Amino acid sequence: MKLKYLFLLFTMTLCFSCSDDDVTPALAIDETELTAEIGGSQYEIAVASTSAWTVSAAPAWVEWQVNEPQTLLTLTVDENLNQDKRTGTVTLTNEEGLSQSIAIEQEAYAYSENHHYKLPVVFHALYWNANNTQHYIEAGHLQKVMDRVNQYYRECGTDLNLEFVMATEDPEGNRLEEPGVSREKWQYTTMDCSSFMGSGEQRYKDLLWDTSKYINVMLYNFSDSQILGISQFPWLPEPYALEGISTAMKGANLEDNPYPQCVCINNKYIYDLTNDDEAYSVSDIAVTLAHELGHFLGLYHAFNQLETGNTNTSQDTDYCTDTPPYNKFQYDTKLTNYLTYNPAITSKSSEAYQTFVMRTNSQTGQEFRSTNIMDYAVSDANSFSEQQKERVRYILQHALFMPGPKDYTGTEFTRAGGASDFKFTPQYIE
Repeated sequence: MKLKYLFLLFTMTLCFSCSDDDVTPALAIDETELTAEIGGSQYEIAVASTSAWTVSAAPAWVEWQVNEPQTLLTLTVDENLNQDKRTGTVTLTNEEGLSQSIAIEQEAYAYSENHHYKLPVVFHALYWNANNTQHYIEAGHLQKVMDRVNQYYRECGTDLNLEFVMATEDPEGNRLEEPGVSREKWQYTTMDCSSFMGSGEQRYKDLLWDTSKYINVMLYNFSDSQILGISQFPWLPEPYALEGISTAMKGANLEDNPYPQCVCINNKYIYDLTNDDEAYSVSDIAVTLAHELGHFLGLYHAFNQLETGNTNTSQDTDYCTDTPPYNKFQYDTKLTNYLTYNPAITSKSSEAYQTFVMRTNSQTGQEFRSTNIMDYAVSDANSFSEQQKERVRYILQHALFMPGPKDYTGTEFTRAGGASDFKFTPQYIE
């Protein structure tokens, strides 16, 4: 953030007589229009008033402070992470009813191939009883989860050039009391996650905030307690294409998508956050969220997704040849047999962990250690590959229903109005 000082450029004379009753009411500021930098900036505005004054209105993306003599107003403008230019007005009002306004405009980032994406996230904590902290979620906990997710993405072995940030304001422009968290009373605190994602019921989609500005993460109790999380896959607009990603054809009306473009997390495991690097939990919430966000950004599982039974077809189904595939069915059978007669694996230094963190490449027969965030079960879950990075970057640059600057050159779609024969379909994966 850059700091700019705007010094008093005007001379103001306030006329006083012997009696305070003869003072002419006045309120003056030395700047009425500001063009804020995209990355955020700070301004100092000189103020002169014949009575005490306050900021009576300001957009949520502008914070303000007043010095004790009330001669200086400091405005801090947040970075604009929206896809569009924004404008707002800061209004000062004194005790005599006089007002002055400062109009602020701020451009949005233009698309660039190497743009560092900051993706605003809002957690929708769906609850019925505010005393149930499993649903209402304790203050500050979700920031800890997001910090850990960002650590995984930052230390994943390749530079994805992205980070997740907690949203600071709601769709109505109100500053969030707790960044990135919206606690919403909702009678259906237990739901089938597949129905939530795939039924097309408007009530589910209505829970989401603008998908061009936020990544929506829904927190509720899954009816199937064994499922940790689920995510929709992204959509690309024609003419952009990527293997394994669905395409919205030219002329598609984006408002016609009835399926919630979001991530859902089972709040049964919301407090399962390991703080010890040596500790291991198969249901660690930060690993789960990092994994589901990977799906949201276009990544498949790093194993034979279509593999069933004992027959190994050696098929690589994640469209990344630098992530070795393995037979998930055979691995799960072995791990389940172990856990049937042994305690849960809770330590990374344990013999069991060191055994089950290993996989067998179904194409070469070579043994390898599972480190990919898009794997399941016993895994270090701390890396992405170069080809996974390429997929993520392509999605960030071109996908629909995704925050950040986009290259939509050659596309043809609308967000409202108009008829379209194109039909969206659910694209979710656990």
